[in-house]
Parts: sequence; structure tokens; C-alpha cells
Amino acid sequence: MSDSIVVSVVGAQQISPNLRRVTLSGPALAAWESTGKADEFLHVHIPGEDPAPGWEDDHDVARHYTVRRWDPSVPSIDIDVVTHGHGRGATWARSAQPGDVVALSELHGYYSPPAGTTRRLLVADATGLPAVARILEEASAEESFHVTVELISADDRIALPSPATVTVDWRVSGNGRGPSALLSLMEGMEVPDGGVYVWLACESAHSRKARAFVRATWPRHHAYYRIVGYWHVNAEEQLRKWNALSEAQQARYLEIWDESRPDEVNWLELEPYLQEIGL
Repeated sequence: MSDSIVVSVVGAQQISPNLRRVTLSGPALAAWESTGKADEFLHVHIPGEDPAPGWEDDHDVARHYTVRRWDPSVPSIDIDVVTHGHGRGATWARSAQPGDVVALSELHGYYSPPAGTTRRLLVADATGLPAVARILEEASAEESFHVTVELISADDRIALPSPATVTVDWRVSGNGRGPSALLSLMEGMEVPDGGVYVWLACESAHSRKARAFVRATWPRHHAYYRIVGYWHVNAEEQLRKWNALSEAQQARYLEIWDESRPDEVNWLELEPYLQEIGL
């Protein structure tokens, strides 16, 4: 039985030079419910011209995207896709037309500030901007945010409406076109106190460096930060390394990642193991 649902493209529009919004709809979406997390995401399975049987659940043709907006009355979802480069996802989003078919995996989400807290620090590259926009849009008037976003181009700045108090710093760098400046920007920030919820989303290798920095320099309870690797600058090489691992090494990885524990607790044990096996 498939774990994914098949939907169709019903619209597409350019939000900025490197960000395109694709709207997806289909009867199967009516049975879905939002996770309630403002950075919720799913995997979009993008078939080729001659898709093989089972493409709906083939992770090799899937790409990770934030649900920018959810409209259960239609039902439909909007996803905003960074379109620079020539990867499967960017290529699909640039050419998406009404009637095109894709499959969607189930929803997940990470953004979860502790109850009773109001101060947030959001740090993201271009791929995290859609989640930042939704987080701010769904925030309350009692919350305050400092936001830093690394863009591909200054023209990719978008409006970030919010009922909350928000300050935004934009930076043009990284995003696969050069070294990311996010870690150096974090190093230059005033150390947030332990009551500030830190959320960061960017390229996977940079997210791991940022996690090490936060633990060493901005110490806080694991409930007060969530750091997410949204993409790999060298995805094919990472996949090659994974496939080259022994069955025992892969099994150990899966054993460490315990779904009953908070993800940031899992990372405490997983990071040294990844370094040990060369990932």
C-alpha cells in the first residue's frame, strides 16, 4: 500500500527571481490534517517522463519542501520552491503546469517553541525562507522575532507580514553559489539568553556546524533550539557515501535515531557517529 497521495498542479507563480510558488490540489488531500507546526514539510515525489512503477514512494525522486500555505476548504497546498540550479525539484518547479501530477508524503514539522515563551531567533538560507514566512504569519502579537535570512539575490526579498514584533536582517551569500555566511553571522550576534527559542534551517553540512556552535557558545536546554538541514550541496556524493556503508553501519545509524527521543537529543549521539564513519 502506498504511503503517498497523488495530486495535481493547479497553479504556479513566480514570487521572486529565485522563488516559485506551486499550488497542488486533489481529493486525497481532504483526508489530511495539518501538523499545526508552522514549518511543516512533506516530500514531493516528482516522476520522470517514463516513471517506473512505485515512483509515488521512491525517495530518489522526492524533494523536501515546506507547506507555505494550507487551504483545507479546497483542499490545496502551496509550496515555495527555490529554482536556481538544475536539480529535479528546481527544474520541475520552473516548468510546472496545471495538470502535472506528483505525489506527496505525509506531513512532519519541527518548529515547536516551549509553551509560555515569546522570544524567537530564526536563521535560514533561501530554502528556509518559506518556513520563516509562515512562522511569522502565524505568530501571535505577544511574540518577538529576530530573523536573519541568507538570499541568492537581493531581489529575492519578500514581504514578511506578522502580528508579532519582527526585525529582519537580509544577507546575499551562500545557497550553493559560494560560502555560506550564516555561521559567521551567528558568531557576530549577541548571545541569546536561555529563554530564546532558536530555529535554524539551511544546507545540511552548515546546519551541523551551526548545531555545534549553538551547543558550545549558546548553551540551552534542547527544547529551546531546533536546527534543520534542508538540503545537501553535494547530495549525490552524500548518497554515494551512504550506499558504501556496511549493513551494520547503516543499522547502527538507524538504531541511534530513536523516534521516542527529541531530535536534538538524538543528534548528541548521532553527530560523533557520523564523523566516525565519514559522513
